[in-house]
Parts: sequence; C-alpha cells; structure tokens
Amino acid sequence: MPPLLMFDHDGVLADSLDIAGAALIEACRRVGLPQVETLEDVLALYEGNVFDGLRALGGTEEQVEVAVRRTLDALRVGLLAQRPFPLIPQLVGELAEVRRLVVVTSNSADVVEQFLHRHGIEGIAEVAGAEAGWSKVAKIEALIAAAPGQERYWYVGDTAGDMREARLAGATPVGVAWGWHEPELLLEAGAESIAETPLDLLHVVAPEVVPDFLGLG
Repeated sequence: MPPLLMFDHDGVLADSLDIAGAALIEACRRVGLPQVETLEDVLALYEGNVFDGLRALGGTEEQVEVAVRRTLDALRVGLLAQRPFPLIPQLVGELAEVRRLVVVTSNSADVVEQFLHRHGIEGIAEVAGAEAGWSKVAKIEALIAAAPGQERYWYVGDTAGDMREARLAGATPVGVAWGWHEPELLLEAGAESIAETPLDLLHVVAPEVVPDFLGLG
C-alpha cells in the first residue's frame, strides 16, 4: 500500500469559507448561540475543535449538534457555488500516483465526494467525514494505526485547529497559506511548515513527483 497522506477538505481543497461561515452564523442564531455573529467569530472557533468551541460558548449537546447539522446541510445545498483552489485537481492527481490520499474532515463525506466528482478531482481513496465522528484526532489515529511503519504521517490543513488535532493524533501538520487561517497562526499552533502554493506542498509531502507536476518528468 502506498504511504498514507491526509488532507482537510474545506480551505485546502475547496474554497468554501463564505458559504460555511454564513451557514454557521445563521445556524448558531437559530439554535440560540448569538455569540457567533461575524466571520471572525467563526474563524475563532476553528482555532481548536469547532464542536468544543461551541460548547465553550455555552452550547448544549443538542444545540451544537443541530447547529453543525444545519451548517452541513447548507454546504450540501451550496455545492454549486464551491470551487477547488487553483491547481488542486492537478495536485491531487499527481499525489494519487504515489500516496494513498484520505480526506479527514468535519464536513459530510457525501458533500466531499460530490464536490470531488463535480470538479473531476480523482485519486482520493477515502473520505473520513462527520459521519465517522466529530473528532479529527480519533479519525487520524485510526488511519495511522491502519498504516503502520511510516516514518512520518503528514496531515495537510488550513486552520489552527487542524494543526493542533494533527499533533495530538501523532501526525505531522503542514499548513496551507490559501486557507482559512493566516500562516502565522498555523505556525503558532504547531505547523511543521507552510505551503504557499501547491508546488510548495509537493516539495514537502512528495518531492519525487515535482518534476512530473512541472512537466519535466
């Protein structure tokens, strides 16, 4: 089996912040968590685990679950408005030749799979979505346990919460500069490095495919 390489979805593959942010703000308002009223409030929740963040605001388990489900439903409805970041389809295609690619996300697996299909992004072997649990730590730990023997297990994310959860799970986080949080925040949260571009990311997680990506292979 090729080496395991894990990705977040929203903010790494999909440009979905506007939709996700607006959906979460509205969902929180409807369930009685009015503290989440701006995009900055949404981004602050993703400095850790978003579910824990909603609980810390006083949300009950029912409020948190309903708010998250409403947000996921909105992302499903808004699929037509979501686009991959530049060069992401090509990046995934190159990496799939040499890595087993798994998306570990708080989004729904079916939303991610529809997005990948709609935009011709091929090579993702598995999507560990919200249906597999709300903890990215637990999902990453399970994937690592199923792929023993690697020297390093990369997790590619775009939020401080991604970086922290990857570290807790035993993975090495690499942040992307095109996502939801600024690179400085990702580094403070434990990112091993920051990829400014998809080519930078290849240099970190699979340098052997860089010539092919550049058309030099």
